Amino acid sequence: MTDNLKQKAISGARWGFIENFASLAVSFIVAFVLQRWFLSPHEFGLVGELAIFIAISISFIDNGFSSAIIKKPEPTKKDFSTTFVTNFTISLVCFAILQLSAPYVASYFGEPQLEDLLRVLSFVLIINAVSIIQRVILVKDVDFKSLTKCSVTASVISGIVGIWMAIRGYGVWSLVGQQLSRQGVNAIMLWIIGRWKPSLAFSGKSFRELFSYGSNVLVTGLLDTIFKNIYFPVIGKGFGTATLGQYTNSEKYSSVTSTNLSQVVQRVSFPVLSKVQEDEVRLKRAFRTILKVVMAVSLLISFCLSALSYPFVVGLVGEKWAQAAHILSIICLAGAFYPAHYLFQNLLMVKGKMRQYLAMDILKKVLMIISIAIGIILKDLDILLWGMVAASVLTFVIYAVYSGRVIGYTAWEQIKDLAPTFLICIIVSLAAGIAAAAFRYICIQNLWYDVTWTNLASVGVGLIIGALIVLALYKFLPKKEVAEIKNLLSIGKRKSPDKMPEL
Repeated sequence: MTDNLKQKAISGARWGFIENFASLAVSFIVAFVLQRWFLSPHEFGLVGELAIFIAISISFIDNGFSSAIIKKPEPTKKDFSTTFVTNFTISLVCFAILQLSAPYVASYFGEPQLEDLLRVLSFVLIINAVSIIQRVILVKDVDFKSLTKCSVTASVISGIVGIWMAIRGYGVWSLVGQQLSRQGVNAIMLWIIGRWKPSLAFSGKSFRELFSYGSNVLVTGLLDTIFKNIYFPVIGKGFGTATLGQYTNSEKYSSVTSTNLSQVVQRVSFPVLSKVQEDEVRLKRAFRTILKVVMAVSLLISFCLSALSYPFVVGLVGEKWAQAAHILSIICLAGAFYPAHYLFQNLLMVKGKMRQYLAMDILKKVLMIISIAIGIILKDLDILLWGMVAASVLTFVIYAVYSGRVIGYTAWEQIKDLAPTFLICIIVSLAAGIAAAAFRYICIQNLWYDVTWTNLASVGVGLIIGALIVLALYKFLPKKEVAEIKNLLSIGKRKSPDKMPEL
């Protein structure tokens, strides 16, 4: 890997993390304000019931052409203009379909208010479509610094809009206003920063070429979007809008690692692995390093969040969200493996194994269908959620075995690489959870209990204990692992190309 690529990879990873976690921090603060003082679980549930329709439409609009352009070494002007025309046309079609189907969606959930909500919210489809090309160009150039500026600015402005509308008494419409303003601001900034100029030229040859690759990505993306959001309508219909509101917000907390880290992994690893796809040794080395780091971060945060979920959620937003805390303790265990899913998928895409990519993804969906069906048949929310965990773990195992064969990364090598991480994360999370519960119990027994401060203090105690254990275990790690950790921690301080670590 060249020095320039190393710099781009490191810079892309750094800015990718900054973008996702800065946006997450803003969203977290806004959600905290809205949950604690203004909106009820029912109002969050209303927007949650519409999530799958918007998500599927956006997936259709992208239609896999973005991945095709990123993978193509030298995309032409016709490629960009053809993709733009296709995206915009499909966005208009999807917008019209949602406008017509809004009454039926409202009738299905038994919530009349959903009709107007869906019709207004569907404007995000058109806004998103007009900015896809600008975003793709920045991703292809690994220019995540510019993407970060757009995303974080949009998150801040939309958060202000959402809180202002809630203060003014707009209720659930404050959530709609927040989403619309975020997409709008992000699109405007992408056009300001972007260098591509729009054209209405359409090339049939370019369309066929991009579609030949992107069609498999489209099918997989659609399936992934449907199943990523399928729990919203299932829970909303089967367990009520208020319960869905609890699930919606627990899912936001879980996205600290699952969604946000997955996005970073998906966007950064694909262009980076693509650059070394012809060098089998470097490809395996790069993939192995990324997998170990991603799993260490994801497992540690997810396991600790599961152990501390009750005092964390109740301390932040109050006891009316206690069910969300319980849901969070389960679903973040499933989310711990999502970043690795995307990493394995990217590896298959880089190696051009598109049929296998699609087959593996279908198998993943089958596992999810089975788990959902069991939960619905038994009419038990906990069984439904634990089924989500089981499906996620089995998917990880299947991906690891098959994708590893593509680059000669055997299952035994992966076990040796990841087993210590699993063990450490389990020990740390259990210790943190026990310490937090013990501190909370002592406070209650001594008649000092404040819903906010007692619970948040117990979270702090748990995190301190967990951190101390991590430091203690750190001393017993092999020298090779210690050197690797130090190397990764020092990446942000290195500026000279000759000092960049070899991926």
